[in-house]
Amino acid sequence: MVKFDNDELFRRVDEVLYYIWDPIGVSNEPFARHEYHSYVREVLRLVEENDDIGPISSYLSYIAGNYMGISSEKKKCDYAAEILLKHKKAVKQGLA
Repeated sequence: MVKFDNDELFRRVDEVLYYIWDPIGVSNEPFARHEYHSYVREVLRLVEENDDIGPISSYLSYIAGNYMGISSEKKKCDYAAEILLKHKKAVKQGLA
């Protein structure tokens, strides 16, 4: 059995938030690399606890609306959640 690498999944969550979700459009700015870092732990928890995109996407939408004061694109949140779950599966299967 392959050991689940939580550090690897943490890194991947951080990257998906920055490069894919990126609701404020800073992923092309190197100075902003840690812009979404404060949300990684909670998103990681949601990814670990869910196999459905719903709770993850809802949280991403909540962050955008309540912490950033912007309306989020549901499609973008759903897509980021889908990618996060694919990364979880890959890490669990040792394909990291």
